Amino acid sequence: MLLGYDETTKDVKFLFTDEKYLDAKYPDNTAKISNFWGSAGNGLSEFFIPINEFSDWQNYRDYKIENMQLINKGV
Repeated sequence: MLLGYDETTKDVKFLFTDEKYLDAKYPDNTAKISNFWGSAGNGLSEFFIPINEFSDWQNYRDYKIENMQLINKGV
């Protein structure tokens, strides 16, 4: 799974869950947010996590990336 997070606030802003597509088109976690949003310099960075390790992915906006870890903002 590819998550895009705001480089400043660290809030997760973007989610792409099709791991088969990612593995086929962008092997070894090489996808970039610009591949999906069409432009670089959008203030987002990439974070990869297996979908089975993120059971609450439907609520991805409740999360942020801190020290390269997925953190629930409400905790």
